[in-house]
Amino acid sequence: MASSTSSSVPTLKGGCKYDVFLSFRGEDTRYKFVDFLYDALSRSKMLVFKDDEKLREGTEIRPELLEAIKGSTCAVVVLSKNYANSSWCLAELAKIMECRKHMGQLVIPVFYHVDPSDARGQKRDFDTAFKQLEQKILGTPSTFYKKFFIWLRTILIGNPGSPPEEKFEEEMDKVNEWRKALTAVSNLSGQHMTETGKVGESAIINKIVRSILDHIQPPVNMEKNLIGIKSHMNELESLLDLKATEKVRIVGIWGMGGIGKTTIARALFTRISCKFHGSSFLNDVRENGSNKRNICALQERILKDITDHEYQIRDPEEGAELIKIRFSKQKVLLVFDDVNDVDQLEFLPARHEWFSAGSRIIITTRDMHVLSPSCTDANSSYTDAIYKPPTLPKGQAIELFSRHAFQAKTPPKGYEELSDRAICYTGGLPLALKVLGSHFHGEQASVWDSALNRLAKRPEKKIYETLKISFDGLCDYDKEIFLDIACFFKGDDKESVTRKLDSFGLLAVMGINVLTKRSLITVSSGHIHMHDVLQEMGWEIVRESYPNSRLWQHEEIRGFKINKNPEAVKGIVQTWRYDEVGPSDAKVGFSADVFETMKNIRLLDIHGDFTSCKPTTLPNELRWLRWNEYRFSSLPEAGMDNLVGLEMHGGKVEHLWRGYKFMPYLKFIHLEHLDCIESSPDVSGAPIVERLTLSYCINLVEVHESLGTLRKLAYLNMSGCWNLKRLLSIIDMPLLETIDLSECFSLENFPEVSSGMEKLSNIYLNGCSNLKIIPRSICKLKSLKSLHLQDCDQLPEDMGSMKTLEELQLGFRDHIMAFQRRQPESINFHTLTKLCYLRKLDLCWRPIEDADFFNNLDGFSSLEELHLTGNWKLVQLPASISRLSRFKHLELNRCRKLQNIQGLPSGLQVLKASDCIALEKIEDLTKEYVWLHKIWLHGCDRLLENQENERYLDNMLQQSFLKKCAALDHVLSIAIPGNKIPSWFEEQRHGNQIALKLPPKCHTDIMGFVVCGVFQVKWPRTIGTTEIHFGVEINRMLICESKVDYCNESAATENESVWIAYIPFGFSQQQTYDGFKREDWSLSVTGNLIITSEFIDKNVVRCGAHIMYKEDVESVQQLCIPDYRPNSNIIRSFDDSFIYREKHV
Repeated sequence: MASSTSSSVPTLKGGCKYDVFLSFRGEDTRYKFVDFLYDALSRSKMLVFKDDEKLREGTEIRPELLEAIKGSTCAVVVLSKNYANSSWCLAELAKIMECRKHMGQLVIPVFYHVDPSDARGQKRDFDTAFKQLEQKILGTPSTFYKKFFIWLRTILIGNPGSPPEEKFEEEMDKVNEWRKALTAVSNLSGQHMTETGKVGESAIINKIVRSILDHIQPPVNMEKNLIGIKSHMNELESLLDLKATEKVRIVGIWGMGGIGKTTIARALFTRISCKFHGSSFLNDVRENGSNKRNICALQERILKDITDHEYQIRDPEEGAELIKIRFSKQKVLLVFDDVNDVDQLEFLPARHEWFSAGSRIIITTRDMHVLSPSCTDANSSYTDAIYKPPTLPKGQAIELFSRHAFQAKTPPKGYEELSDRAICYTGGLPLALKVLGSHFHGEQASVWDSALNRLAKRPEKKIYETLKISFDGLCDYDKEIFLDIACFFKGDDKESVTRKLDSFGLLAVMGINVLTKRSLITVSSGHIHMHDVLQEMGWEIVRESYPNSRLWQHEEIRGFKINKNPEAVKGIVQTWRYDEVGPSDAKVGFSADVFETMKNIRLLDIHGDFTSCKPTTLPNELRWLRWNEYRFSSLPEAGMDNLVGLEMHGGKVEHLWRGYKFMPYLKFIHLEHLDCIESSPDVSGAPIVERLTLSYCINLVEVHESLGTLRKLAYLNMSGCWNLKRLLSIIDMPLLETIDLSECFSLENFPEVSSGMEKLSNIYLNGCSNLKIIPRSICKLKSLKSLHLQDCDQLPEDMGSMKTLEELQLGFRDHIMAFQRRQPESINFHTLTKLCYLRKLDLCWRPIEDADFFNNLDGFSSLEELHLTGNWKLVQLPASISRLSRFKHLELNRCRKLQNIQGLPSGLQVLKASDCIALEKIEDLTKEYVWLHKIWLHGCDRLLENQENERYLDNMLQQSFLKKCAALDHVLSIAIPGNKIPSWFEEQRHGNQIALKLPPKCHTDIMGFVVCGVFQVKWPRTIGTTEIHFGVEINRMLICESKVDYCNESAATENESVWIAYIPFGFSQQQTYDGFKREDWSLSVTGNLIITSEFIDKNVVRCGAHIMYKEDVESVQQLCIPDYRPNSNIIRSFDDSFIYREKHV
């Protein structure tokens, strides 16, 4: 890059020939720091002037150097020990500082193994250098006289020149100028590199390069026009980890068509390409890489972009090998846009081992399979990270739509509601926003309304055709799955959908995986979701290409006639919402023989009076039947030969069928709330049933003996059958994993369990209060992990032998149930300490005083949760509890004799000890337990009688304690006795509602919200819920009383407590599918954040609120809470709002 000939260097923008001029003392740094710096700058595609020693011949600085300094945008001055010994260096420095003064040149000093103060004040090595320089100019007296006589002789000859005194003054002025330049440059902000410093040369070089890049390359204008691009850039730069120059990283950008993948990749490429030796952006690899010849052309283009040489490649393998050779020693940036086939990446440079350290590769695709071709082998992934761009939040969606519809940032008056309708239809998809906005540009409001009504029924072709590309690339099975989800299963439980699709023979697991990777569906919280635009595209495909194959809209079902090709029907799903149609409107009333001509129907999901009378038959091809509120006493005898799943909820059915019915493919039976059924069906003709549910059939009194013949049964649920007294005498089902008989209040005996039931892991008998016998055979189960015996009088005699147990519930729901039941006195609770795998133990309302049990709690080596609520005999916690290394959760509510809480396990996260009326001593929980994020001590009023306890309680309300959880983005919940809202809550007021004025653009800075409330407990106390509603109201009057100091109020009255909670902004995004987006608040710059606290069993007296900002927690040490599982829920509510909900005792 360096050159001594100005004509050979192209002129840069702004008239400069060079980006950087390097000024340094060669003998100190040329083959050390300066070479590394030069290399780093050159690799960042900067033109750097690093002078050659040949330019320093002679005593005067050559014009080429002066021109190079003047023609550079930036200068880096490396001040080393011998820098001032060189008049060349000092002359360069003087010129550099002159250019800085008059031309605004960026100057970065680097103090290389010297103290900046020495250079600034010309001390030590610099002082010596200048003295030597001055002495050289002044010389000795004999030298001066010799110069004088030479000058005198030249006068006689006739060419006198300047006298020695004038030359001396000129030289000294120059030295003084150099001194000033050295002082000036030393006063600038720069980099200090010491010989023993902790910061290495590479880190300092990176800082210098970054500073220069920021100076010579201001933000690209194109980014200013891209709405929401900043968040994408920040996320991708983080994933690319550009600072990690020692490794190669490959990052995928994956998302549905129209989300903006190419736009994001192009903006990122423009921003960072200057940091690499070479770069190439290959757009539309899908289209341009469809065959070998096209692949070769792409390889040629990559090589041309980076090496600036033409290549002719005849074979993809040859091109791949050439790329490996050329790029193995170069730091490059490559973008492969819209890749749709793994084979394309086989011959394009998309492997880590092909590149030099520091290289970055970006791949955009709609298909996850391209980025991670094998789901079973993690090492097969092409990428180190995958970024999935989210749809635009509401504020940005409005701006993008308005830009195309109105050429403005917001809709004009009269178009706000119409714009909201259009934006809601697009779901924040950038492509859809652009197309719709452009479509409506310049149209009257009446045209908008008409078009939106039509659009709701039929998507615009541009959107449709664009999104349909992904659908067209699917195989026939996957197309069927996509259309079934679009018409029938959107939002449904993934496991349930998988069963139904498998019953159709569609290989559901593979198909759902394919659709997910192609961004046609998403799976979140166990449910399948699909974008509205994609769903309507699916509807359109059905209407155009598969008419009448799927009927799901009420009007279509009601209007369907037999002469409309009934053989085409594959599925009918009758949706019914009470808020849309009334019960009378829901009656379809087809004739009894309606199903006889539907030869190919596989799914029937209907309810009520779908037929006017009992159907004569159900099709043999039917695979899944769900008929809720069935009005007839039994199902038809004919048909259903291939049925796989049967679901019924409510209705008048008395029996499914009479006697034996051969159903060889039936696997799933789910019957709920069938109040007329008295006996379970004969299932001897359905030998492969895997799941059987007969829950809340309150009049069921007997179980057919054929139940015992189901050798493939894995799940049995007969919970809520209140009148069921007996199940079977013995259970011998080798594949059974779960049996649930909860709330079978009349059940007297649990059956014996055969020794061959090695998979049985969950038994739920909660509420079976009439059980007289629990057989010992339960204790011999080898895989039993969960045993729930809540509200049961009878307990197994040898519970200590159940070595595999992980969860054991032996408590009662409440004190009423506990006092009503007969408490056995022969239970040996100390035997439970043998359960070394037990993670959760519930002994609520069991008055245990077994000293052996409490003294040996450390026998529970795996225990994480212990519930001792209502133990009225517990006086103090045993010392053994402190030795539980995995312990996280302790509940001691209403332990009326408990006097102190001390010596808890160090990893404790949750402590609930409300209404412990004798509690008079606690320790400082804020200091001893760093993971503790939930503390409930309300109702423990005796704690206020001790000053030390009061100090510990006050510590829980300190802002510093709150900041710990804020720094981790974790929920914090504290309830303690008292009536003081801390003074650091800027906003406080009476009642349960408060408003906070949101500062402009606060959504980028907010970490979360701290809410505080003083409440009075209502009696009798019940199990209730705390809810905090967050919402924005525009132009509402601010109703808060700022900076009200409640700290000087009188002592807390009885039953009054303070509750304080921290709710992170990001917590809602973790808990909901659509998420509460931080950016949604950007619309509320002129509005108020309305916070409402609601306590189901409490009266809120006062409340306060505080916003926690990022800057508040920057200095807080961040510790990650291990295995953090908040016991709270956040649900999405209305526009620009969410609800924080917490269940409490």
